[in-house]
Amino acid sequence: MHPLSDRRLVFLPGLDGTGISFEPFGAVLPKDIAVCVVRYPADRPLSFEETVCCARDQILWDEDVLILAESFSGPVALALIGSGLISPECLILCSTFARSPRPRVLKALRLLPLERLLKLPVPRLLLKLVVAGGVESADLLLGLWQRVRVMVTPEVLAHRLKMISRVDVRAFLPGLSIPCLYLQAASDRTIPGSALFDFMEAVPDLRVKRIPGPHFILQARPRESLEAIQRFAGLAWRSAGRGPGEACQKRRNPWT
Repeated sequence: MHPLSDRRLVFLPGLDGTGISFEPFGAVLPKDIAVCVVRYPADRPLSFEETVCCARDQILWDEDVLILAESFSGPVALALIGSGLISPECLILCSTFARSPRPRVLKALRLLPLERLLKLPVPRLLLKLVVAGGVESADLLLGLWQRVRVMVTPEVLAHRLKMISRVDVRAFLPGLSIPCLYLQAASDRTIPGSALFDFMEAVPDLRVKRIPGPHFILQARPRESLEAIQRFAGLAWRSAGRGPGEACQKRRNPWT
C-alpha cells in the first residue's frame, strides 16, 4: 500500500487543455490510482468562468478526489475550491500562479498577432532555452507540442494566453481549507519564483516542494514529482487520522 492507493486523482491540464501533458507523469503512476483527466475544448475559446464550469462538470463525485492542477489550470482549481464548488481531499499545485505571473510580458504579447505566430514551427533551440531542461526535456516537450498543435487551434491558445494576462484569483486563497502542496520547478523560466509568495501569505495549510528542473516539471521529472506528491499525501492522511487506502467520510456534493 502507498499513500495514493485506491484514490482518484483529477488532473487539470496546462495551456494546451488536451491532457496530453499528463502522459509522462501518468506513465509512472501506480496502477491502483484511478485517474480523471479534465479537458478543455480545443476548437472554441472559453471565458475564465466557462473554463471553471467546464472543469467542474468533468469531476465525478462518487468518491473523494485529489486535484492536481498544472500551470494554466492553477487559477481554475483555486476558483473551484475557494468558491466551494468542489471539496477535494487535497490540492496539488504545479508550476502555477494566482495572478498574472509576468504581467508586462503578457500584456505585450496581447499586442502581437499571436494566432499567426502560434502557427509557426517552434525552433528546438528556443524551446530548450525556454524550458531550461536540457536537450532531453526539449525533445520530449517538442514532441508533445507538435501533437497539441494538431489538436488545438491557434485562436484558442492565443485566447488562453490573453486570459492568463488578466487573471487574479487571490481572493479565493484564504478559502482553501484543505491540505495543499505547491510543486515549484527550480529552473522555471516561465513562472517566476515570486508567484509562490501569494500562496505562502494566504493559504492556511500549504507545503512547498522545490524540484530541480524546468517549468514542465511533471513531464521532465515525473518520478521526482510523484515521490513528492506521495510524501505529501502520506502526511495529509496521517494528520487526518487515516491510513493509505482508508476512505474518509463522504462529503456532500456542493453542486446539488
